[in-house]
Amino acid sequence: MTLDQDQENAILAALQGQDAIITGGAGTGKTTIIKRIAEGFNGECTILAPTGKAAARLKEATGFPACTIHRELCYDGTSFKRKQGLGVTIVDEASMIDSSLMAAMLYYTPKQLILVGDAAQLPPIGKGQPFHDLVRLRPEIVSTLKTCHRAKGAIHIAAQEIRNGYCRNSSIDSGGETWNIIPTGNPELTLAKVKQWVEQGRFDPKQDIILAPVYGSKDESVENDGGIIAINKLVKGILNPSKTQYEVGDRVIIVKNFGTDDLWNGDLATISDINTADLPEIALDRDPYNPRQLNKGHVIQLRHAYCLSVHKSQGSQFRRVFFVCFRRNMMMLSRELIYTAITRAKTNVVVCGETESFYKGIQTTMHKATVLQVLAEGKEGIV
Repeated sequence: MTLDQDQENAILAALQGQDAIITGGAGTGKTTIIKRIAEGFNGECTILAPTGKAAARLKEATGFPACTIHRELCYDGTSFKRKQGLGVTIVDEASMIDSSLMAAMLYYTPKQLILVGDAAQLPPIGKGQPFHDLVRLRPEIVSTLKTCHRAKGAIHIAAQEIRNGYCRNSSIDSGGETWNIIPTGNPELTLAKVKQWVEQGRFDPKQDIILAPVYGSKDESVENDGGIIAINKLVKGILNPSKTQYEVGDRVIIVKNFGTDDLWNGDLATISDINTADLPEIALDRDPYNPRQLNKGHVIQLRHAYCLSVHKSQGSQFRRVFFVCFRRNMMMLSRELIYTAITRAKTNVVVCGETESFYKGIQTTMHKATVLQVLAEGKEGIV
């Protein structure tokens, strides 16, 4: 890949030995930059990501070892147990890191910290938004990648518009990618359409994902509220029906860190077996040839993963994304959430539901008050 000037500048800045931040939208070559920086350090660096899936993707794309931040810091489910400091450390998907996790990394005083991410994505669920704040507060160490190398792709065209606060096209077919906004109506009508698409084979659970803003009701009798729980129930009932909660072939996600078992919050997997105690064995997407037998504690933190929240999808990429949104979700919809959702897709995006809520969501931007902002502004006598 021929590097553009912004990419070359970002690599040179990172190799100067000072802390650095690299930000850019989807397709601007952030992973390529990480590979080149690692090569510049002759591989003598630590490459990290917030999720197991993102770390596995980094390892495959760069050819260098990569793991989760929690694993590198020896998280045991309660605290971080790492004994020595960190060397040169490159962190991808840094927009997902909250203040607590950033503080944990900084406690180990990295020789050099290079944060890579997309400042237009969602801020982290936890407290603070250190990456987003530092992009604004430390411009002298920020390198911004502006050129998209899949500029003709339909998803990129739509994403750039959304990033800028509008969306003019309801249908695009360009650069080997497709983008479609389909007004399927209220939750009941939309779930009926989703059911049709799944039955037609347009959804492959190992390659594709349905994303929704809210979990919805946990009441088993509620089927059409359009939330993640209802959609998971619907899709499982079509693709892998069973009388038990989990069955061989189910798509699942781990929602808690189990450091000593190398199972991490956000790990996606397929159930490969059920043992005699009715406990599932799973094949992780990031490590499919090393099945993991789950115990009862693990299963409590297991969920179906035909449909995910946008936050849970961060750090992952899928062939096709179906993004559902309804008027009842308006409090959750924002430009950052929508942008994050659609940029999870490699080749196809379908936005469906009450799509007027999608357009209104693009006009809403998130604001998060943080300690870093207070420190920067010197409020209340804090310098």
